[in-house]
Amino acid sequence: MRIFVNDDRHVMAKHSSIYPTQEELEGVQNMVSHTERALKAVSDWLDEQEKGNPKPNALESDGDGEKEIEVKSMEHPTRSLRGVMRVGLVAKGLLLKGDLDLELVLLCKDKPTITLLKKVSENLAVQLKVVTEEKYDVNPCIRDATIVIKNSKEPPLTLTINLTSPLVREEAEKQAAGETLSVIDPPDVLDRQKCLTALASLRHAKWFQARANGLRSCVIVIRILRDLCARVPTWAPLRGWPLELLCEKAIGTGIRPMGAGEALRRVLECLASGILMADGSGICDPCEKEPTDAIGHMDRQQREDITQSAQHALRLSAFGQLHKVLGMDPLPSKMPRKPRSETPIDYTVQIPPSTTYVPPMKRPIEEEEATDEKNPNKKKKKLQKKSPEEKAEPPQAMNALMRLNQLKPGLQYKLISQTGPVHVPVFTMAVEVDGKNFEASGPSKRTAKLHVAVKVLQDMGLPTGLEQKVAELVKQEEPVTTQETLPAVTQMEPEPAPTADNWSNDQGPILTKHGKNPVMELNEKRRGLKYELISETGGSHDKRFVMEVEIDGQKFQGSGSNKKVAKAYAALAALEKLFPEGSNSEANKKKKMPPMVCLFLPVFSLIISTYILCGYGTYGYGGNNSGYSEYFPISHWCH
Repeated sequence: MRIFVNDDRHVMAKHSSIYPTQEELEGVQNMVSHTERALKAVSDWLDEQEKGNPKPNALESDGDGEKEIEVKSMEHPTRSLRGVMRVGLVAKGLLLKGDLDLELVLLCKDKPTITLLKKVSENLAVQLKVVTEEKYDVNPCIRDATIVIKNSKEPPLTLTINLTSPLVREEAEKQAAGETLSVIDPPDVLDRQKCLTALASLRHAKWFQARANGLRSCVIVIRILRDLCARVPTWAPLRGWPLELLCEKAIGTGIRPMGAGEALRRVLECLASGILMADGSGICDPCEKEPTDAIGHMDRQQREDITQSAQHALRLSAFGQLHKVLGMDPLPSKMPRKPRSETPIDYTVQIPPSTTYVPPMKRPIEEEEATDEKNPNKKKKKLQKKSPEEKAEPPQAMNALMRLNQLKPGLQYKLISQTGPVHVPVFTMAVEVDGKNFEASGPSKRTAKLHVAVKVLQDMGLPTGLEQKVAELVKQEEPVTTQETLPAVTQMEPEPAPTADNWSNDQGPILTKHGKNPVMELNEKRRGLKYELISETGGSHDKRFVMEVEIDGQKFQGSGSNKKVAKAYAALAALEKLFPEGSNSEANKKKKMPPMVCLFLPVFSLIISTYILCGYGTYGYGGNNSGYSEYFPISHWCH
């Protein structure tokens, strides 16, 4: 919206100043990717260690069959390290300038122990030297159940690897339910609370990628507020997971996509309304099974301070002082335009996703078909071969909405207005594509969306799918034109006024030579007539109706932009054919003639204005608002 344009400029200017440079992002990307590759090598090394040291019971089994089964199981053992996942700022794309702390989570098959932590840490240092020539310092931290990696370059980045296992949470849930645990933990198992925190961070990252990354301006607003939390001590308790939940809740509940300025103001309004107060609604953690307040760590004074600060920031933004909230100088009213040659920066994705632990690709259809032939008992796939008859059928034509959805998936259409009576509503829909707004109307929301898609495709210079439909309509209308040559059928063609608006404004109502409505006059002469709709063509903005009435075996047709006009023309055609009591051409001309306009009016208006400028003045008979001049009465010259 235009009222938030100035706020958008300030927010985006502030965002560009706190956004990391390309060199900083490359440094983060290199360190994370090197660590992921090294951890993959560590996992392979541990797998080889387990294969090389088989369990004693596997060698002591007596039966030959049992030996074969256990040897096969050793060939494909379950890895001790399940995978490494990005969490925190790296996974969510919330890095700012000066953020030097990165996080990864290393999932283990069993509960992580001190022995496993040391073993992974020692081999990780070796594998990092193999993967890259850069120097990294690897240190295990048993108290925090982590492995800390530091680089030797500038800026000095710190990468923390948190060891955890899903078994930790499963056992915690069983204990909470009152179940007895039969498995005895190793004596050197790592801190359970640290492992639970790592699992929670993994759930937070997955939830954020699914819910917040898809919202327009959400990530930008979170980065702006993260900077605010770092600059203003009052906002510090809100930093982290509570801030992310709050922004997603405030922006995600909007009725339409918002720009950065409007989204920031909506978050401030949410805070100013008292959502953090003790008697407020609070912020529920969606990643926990039990109802959990994400701001439970904040005391009453901190909640009041943040609420008061948000109210003050909201007042500043309402009076055009948003730059004070952002901690920046006000921008000039006119900003210099950037050259178009510059490639736009994608602020949503900071670091590309990892390819180290990517799940295996699905088999192609050809391989699945081959396996299906070998396994006849296997269920049929959804993608089945079509018969030659089905292949011969032409594919259904795509409409404009489907074409646009393929080109620009995820577009959000919004309802602008709904006008007209209840029985004939007119909906106006809008969509934003590449920063441009497109609007169109229709008798239903679906039709309006279709018209919007047609406008977008026309703006892109792409086919809209209407050309084929128009050709089909022309072919369908060809036999109708041949029927019009029959002597018993007479059609009244209206004068060239295709739209109802032009007809009503230029010609006025359709009347007979007696000044009556044709339908009413025909009803006086022949009662009980029935009008039938023959055809309806054209789009919602250019409808054409053809109505027909039958009298004494003769059929009369009339067409118009609506059924009422078409009925009037059909009745008029019947009256002219069956009751030719003098021609009504003169009457029609009188009715269709526009009101008489004085052709000399502009000339005498100029003379009147000249008299006024010369000081003679004009005096109206009806006061100052009268349109008549004392010296030159307009009515005299017009008549």
